[in-house]
Parts: sequence; structure tokens; C-alpha cells
Amino acid sequence: MINLRRFLAILSVASGMFAVEVAFSLVPQNLLAFPASDRAPGEFPDKWIHGSKSAMDNQDPAVQVHRFNAHTYILRENKAINYEGAFMYVFFGNGVALLIDQGSTSSPALFPLRQTVDDLIVAWEEEFDQSGTQLIVANSHLHGDHYAAWNQFVDRPNTIMVGLTHEEVMDYWGFDSYPEQRIEFNLGGREFVVTGTPGHESSEIAFYDKWTDLLYTGDMFYRGRLYLEDWDAWAASIKRLRALADDYPVSYLINNHIEMTDQATVDYPIGTTWQPDEPPMEMSLSMLDQAVRATENISQSGIYTFDDFLIYNEVPWAYTTDP
Repeated sequence: MINLRRFLAILSVASGMFAVEVAFSLVPQNLLAFPASDRAPGEFPDKWIHGSKSAMDNQDPAVQVHRFNAHTYILRENKAINYEGAFMYVFFGNGVALLIDQGSTSSPALFPLRQTVDDLIVAWEEEFDQSGTQLIVANSHLHGDHYAAWNQFVDRPNTIMVGLTHEEVMDYWGFDSYPEQRIEFNLGGREFVVTGTPGHESSEIAFYDKWTDLLYTGDMFYRGRLYLEDWDAWAASIKRLRALADDYPVSYLINNHIEMTDQATVDYPIGTTWQPDEPPMEMSLSMLDQAVRATENISQSGIYTFDDFLIYNEVPWAYTTDP
């Protein structure tokens, strides 16, 4: 009887230790911190890949991968493959990564976006001793030049596909009052604010990253031709972004395209596949303020020229400012 009691006591202790070990195994052992109290620094490249005189002779990668900082990546589509030269973003948190937009080319042979993102995740996991990272495939808005490679991810394991309808987008992010609502989104300990920014497209959203202080404005505000289908909605969205920047510190505004030259007011022609004189992609709050002032002065459709962007207010995209 004594031996049996001793055996049961030993078994109880061993079971308890096993339970504790299992519990600890379920907790990430290398938890990454994303404090919102201090701005995480990052760097933009001196130059992005920007096409070439001869698209046939272009030697740039199909997808440029730029590491802004340890857990933030900016991707650009080769303009020799598609003149849109779209920017895409990968944000990492604990156990999860967020891919915003999937470019303008669907073919994995020409534009291997999934392979690029998969390789990026593997390298990031190895560097930071992580595993099992889930990928969220999301979009800033629902125009084809930003989800062409969406289908490359549909059969990818451990992946959440947000969807390509207004209803799916609103449901995933949790909008009850679009576009005014601000959504607090937690990406594995990395906090974002998501809000609605229609005007260019009726389902567009903006992302503010509390860790880097980057404000992502998609296609509704960038260095280029701002094609607006709904002036009143866009004007309200611009003011909504300014209000967000009043409430949170913003380091830079980041976005989806570069269509301007480095000469004030001058854009590249539509369809350009070589842009050697691009300005930086990132924008400043002073540029946003200029857009806010424009909302107070523009009252009818037309093309309006500013130093760093052009407003195409309810003007078809095929129209151009080219001489």
C-alpha cells in the first residue's frame, strides 16, 4: 500500500510537470515586441527599380523586396513587366504576416509574387526563430491592378484570404460604420488602426501602423494622378486621414504608385515603363495638408495640378495632362 501511494504521488508530480511543459510549449518562446511608445526606425531605398528603356533587356527582378526595418517590407512590381509598377507591403507580427495588395500581373511565371512572399516569410522565421506564420492576404481597394496575383495564394496553406467583394472586406475588418469608423487591429502584438477612405474606389481602406508611425494611403493619395470617382467621398477621406494624423504621430505616408517626375507638377505619361527621374514614394504631412486645402477650393470636375500630385476629379483615367 505504501509503495502504491508513493507511486501515485510520483505520477501526480510527473503529470503536473508534463502539463506545465505542454502549456509552455503553446506559448511563443521568442515573443517579438512592437511598442507603440517609441517610433521604430526604418529606411527607404535611394532609388526603386523603375523599368528600363528596353523592357526586353530589363535585368531587374520581377519583384523588388526592400526591407524598411526588421519586420516591415515594401515590394515593388517591375515596371518592365507592368507599367503600373505597383507597391505592395508585408508587415510581420507574432505568428502572423499581413500582405497588402498583390500587384498588376497574374502570371506566376512573369510575376512570382507568392514565391517571393513565401521566401520572405521563411527567411524572416529563420532570422527571428519563428515558425508557423499565418499569412493574411488583404487589399487596400478592389481595383484589378492591385489584386491580379491574388489567385497565386488561394491554395496556400495557413493563409487567410480576406476576399474581393465589399461585403467580405467590411466583414473581415469589422466595419459597422464604414467609412468613418476606426478599427483597432492587432497583428500578433503589432497594433494598427484601419479606417475607410473611399473616393478613388468605394471599398478603399487606410492602415496606420502604431509601431512605425507609417500611414498607408493606398491609391487615394500618392505621387501621381489621383483618379476620383466620387469627389465628396474623397474630400471626406482626405480630412479623415488628416484627423487621424492629428491623433497619432505620422512619420511618412506610404502608398501604391509613383507617376510623377522629380520636376514639380510634371507626371510621366500613362503607360510609361521607364521612369528614371522618379521622386521618392513616401510623402509628407505637408503634402496631405495641401490636399486638404484642395478639398476646400475645388467645386467642379476637372484636372487640377499640384507640385506632388494631380487631382483628376471625376475625369476618366484615359484623359491625360500630356501635351
